Amino acid sequence: MDFHPPLNTRSTEELLVINSDGVNWVPEARALARMELGRRGVSEDLVKDRQDAFSRLVVADHELRELRVKEGYTLLQLFGIFLIAPLLMLGKVFAGHLFMEVKLGLTALDRENYKGKYYQRVTIFVVWAMLLISCIALN
Repeated sequence: MDFHPPLNTRSTEELLVINSDGVNWVPEARALARMELGRRGVSEDLVKDRQDAFSRLVVADHELRELRVKEGYTLLQLFGIFLIAPLLMLGKVFAGHLFMEVKLGLTALDRENYKGKYYQRVTIFVVWAMLLISCIALN
């Protein structure tokens, strides 16, 4: 398996990260990083400490993401989003013609696991869209 840049040209710090990160690196890369660390004389204690620290970070990140699932906006925040939603939606529609990008913030909420906030924001956008359609249909 080839890695670019090759693992043996990377810094010891990078190799420690590769060895510890089972999420983003394949087992072959981790094994090669461990071998290179051994060749460089890095102590097993340091390698183990780094793996343990990374494991604690992964667990803490998972716990944080689980806490975010239930988090929602306050009524005042919802009202503010409700007021600005039409501007965001119009900006999203017309910004492409002006070579600009307007973001509704939904992708970031989803990526960070704010499920409650995500659904609240989507609901506000849907309500505004329905209001707009109703106004157009009545005229």
